[in-house]
Amino acid sequence: MQQSTVVQMVGVVSLFGFVAGCTSTHPRPNADLTGAYRLAWLDEFGGDSVDSTRWFFRADSKHQSTQSPENVAVTDGALVLTLKVYEKPVRGKSAGGGGIVSRDRFRYGYYEVRARFGDGVDNDRDGLVDEGWHHAFWAMAAEGDDAGFVNTTYPGIRRTEIDCYEFADTYAEGGVVRMKQHVIVWNEDGREWGRLPTPPTNLTRLPDFDPTIWHTYGFEWTKDKLRFFIDGRLTQVAEYPANEFEHDEVNIWLTAISANWCHRDPEPSVAHYDYVRYYEPTTE
Repeated sequence: MQQSTVVQMVGVVSLFGFVAGCTSTHPRPNADLTGAYRLAWLDEFGGDSVDSTRWFFRADSKHQSTQSPENVAVTDGALVLTLKVYEKPVRGKSAGGGGIVSRDRFRYGYYEVRARFGDGVDNDRDGLVDEGWHHAFWAMAAEGDDAGFVNTTYPGIRRTEIDCYEFADTYAEGGVVRMKQHVIVWNEDGREWGRLPTPPTNLTRLPDFDPTIWHTYGFEWTKDKLRFFIDGRLTQVAEYPANEFEHDEVNIWLTAISANWCHRDPEPSVAHYDYVRYYEPTTE
């Protein structure tokens, strides 16, 4: 695919063209960014399969699920993560999640997806929908193998973890959706140093928000801070200065697992991603 140029000036979006043969019908929101950017990398999930030259498959067993490529597909112009409940455990887990991780690594810039997660179906008829699942659009250094798999979320090289959103079914209660938006700082010994902003400030509250319909989610990363956006609206800020913390080059992760903090047995569900885009800093 040929690459077009999309330049983001402070407070103004200027679209000078799209990638040839991959025209988007979903222009990105007019997020009020602090810098100037150009489109450098994207996937709009055309065709009928995941582009394995651009992505690894997540293939670990973690919390309550085993992640597998069989739960990942490209259908009707979208990445589809099918979340399953197995009749027989797979690698000791009764649920199956999935996800993809970019082969390329990035650093400062603006990252964005258009996504929806959950099917809104009450499969077990207990009055609750999409139980047991944890969805995330995040960025962290990854290690993929020659077979095309990422088998751990704990590589020793990681220091920076940027969670544009972490959303679990238990975060949607009482008419308010909650999403964690933060940076997790990791130490060399593999332990978590802390989260910025510190909990519970990192929990973004979204009244009357429906995650099962399409929304855009993005974050802007500079040398000083992270700024998080939902549908073009600034929702969270994390101070993360490079003179205090080690800033990694990071891979992009689009994933769904059954997590321990969901506190419910999982039921079948799904997540869709329309596109993912990375805009690199540029000069005026």
